[in-house]
Amino acid sequence: MRDLLKNLSLTRRGIKHKLVVAFALMSVIPMLVCGYLIIYYIFPTIDSLWNISLIFIITIFLMLMGYYLTRKIVYPVASISAYAKGIAEGRLVEEATIEAEDEVGELSGSLNRLSRRLKENMSELHSYGEKIKQINMEINKKVFALSALLQIGNLMTANAKLDEVFGLIVEKLSQLESGGAFIVFREEESGELLMRAKVNIEATEIGRIKVKVGQGPLGKLFAHPTPLVIDKQNKLKAADGDLRKLLQTKNMLLVPVTSFGTIIGLLGVGNNTENFVFAKDEKELIGVFAKQVAVAVENDILLRKTEELNVRDELTGLYNENYIRTRLEEEIRRAISYQRPCSFLIFEVANFERYRDVAGAQAAEVTLKKMAQTLKDATGDIDKAARFSDHQFAVLLPEKNKEQSLNVAEGVCSEMKRRKLTQAALKGGISLTLSAGISAVPVDGRTAVELINRALHYTEKSKNGGQNKIVLS
Repeated sequence: MRDLLKNLSLTRRGIKHKLVVAFALMSVIPMLVCGYLIIYYIFPTIDSLWNISLIFIITIFLMLMGYYLTRKIVYPVASISAYAKGIAEGRLVEEATIEAEDEVGELSGSLNRLSRRLKENMSELHSYGEKIKQINMEINKKVFALSALLQIGNLMTANAKLDEVFGLIVEKLSQLESGGAFIVFREEESGELLMRAKVNIEATEIGRIKVKVGQGPLGKLFAHPTPLVIDKQNKLKAADGDLRKLLQTKNMLLVPVTSFGTIIGLLGVGNNTENFVFAKDEKELIGVFAKQVAVAVENDILLRKTEELNVRDELTGLYNENYIRTRLEEEIRRAISYQRPCSFLIFEVANFERYRDVAGAQAAEVTLKKMAQTLKDATGDIDKAARFSDHQFAVLLPEKNKEQSLNVAEGVCSEMKRRKLTQAALKGGISLTLSAGISAVPVDGRTAVELINRALHYTEKSKNGGQNKIVLS
């Protein structure tokens, strides 16, 4: 019974049902009362059918008017209710179309303004979300670039080979730009481009491209340090065929590499993304990597110059090969000018690689140091002893002919034997032996290269002739 009464109750019904009940109470029930009064009080005294019809017409008119007024209230309110429910559920596409000058019309207008403001806020939130997403991508890109630059810097600090540094640079750029990257240098004499490193780049015809400074797009790049951009906003001209050969991508960015004030090459990136535009910060970022390329080149040049300036071997303390070659050239010129003797002596330690494999690197280094000290002690004040290669020693002997140089060589061999440096007994029966070759000016040559080659030739002959041999010719 309680459930039945609850179902019949109007408290759980919508406004539409309540207004229908109100219409019934306001229109239908009074009509029934009027009908009752007409039937029992008016019909007995009525004179004609016209009067009866008039009363019915008035009654029906009042009913229709009541229904119309009720509908004018009920349906707009129900429509606004549905529209408000749609706003709450996130449907903001349509607007309420109720036009009225009463409270319902004002409510409809307020809901429309609320819907428009919500759409604007949603649009702004979406825009902010896209901006935040873009900012996060840019931050991640900058962090990756910073990490890449640190790796490149560490590689250069470790004095890695130039090609290794270039390879890392183009690899990181390729990952950063999601495309290809390359480094090309221009040869001074031929003007041809030389590909030094590339990732995801075909460029099969790169060797055929010749660049004249100041002529054409590539030539202008080597004349002025201004990046060349080709993308949606900067189209590639049909006549610029060399650029197509260089990169073979829809979009490309070429940045000149400047070393010691001279443009020596290009750092480039490219991709095939449709409607792509290189941003300003991307151009600046590629410029930073181009500076890293320049730093790597300059570092390599300075390192080689440092090695050339260094005259001592780090392990033995003797002069190094570069120094002894340069000094030999000077002594040859002096000997020829003043008709004085000058000889060049090379010692080679046979079986040294096997000795190092069996005894170990540390023991091999100790042996080389002892040999170097013996060589210093056995040569004169004006003689110059050097470590010529891994297991070769050289002695520059000014003012000595071949016979005098032979005495020096024999003295060195004797001292090595006395100190038991060439008699090191090892497991496996490996022992070190000395072979020597002597060349002199002018019989064996008039340049440093000629004298060195002859001495090496004699050393090889002595090595083939047996242990601890010295060959003069």
